[in-house]
Amino acid sequence: MKFYQDIAPFHEFSDVAHEKHFFDVPETWYVVLTDVRGSTEAIRKGQYKNVNVIGAASITCVLNCLKDFSFPFVFGGDGATMLIPSEFLEKAKASLNGLQKLAVRDFNLELRVGMVSVKTIYDQGYKIKVGKFQLSPGNCLAQFCGNGLTLAETMVKSNDPSAELLSAELGESSPELQGLSCRLSPFNSKKGTMLSILCRLQVEDNEFFVSLLASLEKILDGDFKSVNPVTRSQLKWRVLPQSFAAEVNLLKKKSHFLFQLWGRLFWVVLSNLSLILEFPLGPFKPKKYKDELVLNSDSKKFDETLRMVIDCSEKQAEQIEQLFRSLYLEHKVFYGIHKSKQALMTCMVFSASENQHIHFIDGADGGYALAAVKLKAQMKMI
Repeated sequence: MKFYQDIAPFHEFSDVAHEKHFFDVPETWYVVLTDVRGSTEAIRKGQYKNVNVIGAASITCVLNCLKDFSFPFVFGGDGATMLIPSEFLEKAKASLNGLQKLAVRDFNLELRVGMVSVKTIYDQGYKIKVGKFQLSPGNCLAQFCGNGLTLAETMVKSNDPSAELLSAELGESSPELQGLSCRLSPFNSKKGTMLSILCRLQVEDNEFFVSLLASLEKILDGDFKSVNPVTRSQLKWRVLPQSFAAEVNLLKKKSHFLFQLWGRLFWVVLSNLSLILEFPLGPFKPKKYKDELVLNSDSKKFDETLRMVIDCSEKQAEQIEQLFRSLYLEHKVFYGIHKSKQALMTCMVFSASENQHIHFIDGADGGYALAAVKLKAQMKMI
């Protein structure tokens, strides 16, 4: 059951192309997929931040209900992918059911939740391998290789009888969303373009993947870290963030809701003042937290699809698009790219003083979700 916890992490993102860092997921586990239905239309209506929040909340609520158990997950903008052992599946389902009801009630968004057993995927000849990319000590992002997650997504979205879909009608419990927040102001591009990239290989070929990452790194002046959209100088908090209304919607609606509301307001104002003025709050050291926040941002990952949000020049953006276009014409990749001027951050903070926090990054004005529309359009043309 401690399969994921025992995996040794790798420290350079380029190592994601090397299968030696990846291990078969136990067949007793389940792939759990979430996504906001109609997210493209919701984005057009200006709800993109809410779409992001619900996608991140699907990870947060499961992490909270499973407490100290570590499991792999990936944030995808309008949803998430998680791998859960069968022993914990019912707990995860109950929490996600509650989130489905909250999404409809407070955000007018419909969250789809589907599950497929890893054994079902293996029985069809597909595979799922997982590795860990370390952002900083104690904070790792799951990375996936194989083709099983792609199959699971297809099964869930096509209502395959081997996939289980949760009905929001059955949800009764409230999801525990402690730690979820989105208080930072958007990050403006310093180089000209905030590029959201999705790239899916048409064939499994480690050597090609290594060369693709090397080509990208060369365009980006030889360093993926240099295009991180999150920089120390751009970390800006408002005393009362624009996202406070969304945070209020995530509070449990109980008889003591008003008490929770005033408590949340007090803590948000106090902690944001600490970050703005850089004065410590007990064990919390704002300067240290800001340094960790840059490291702990998930601007690049691989879950059978390469996902990146990078801050690059217009020339670099054009070179990247030309690279992917040529590889697509050679039938080597499918890709989707979305350009914007900003990146958004949604945070999971479980212990700010002990470096237990991960920060999800997406491009503004559509980001991953709109890049996915372009990628899926290419895949349908086969």
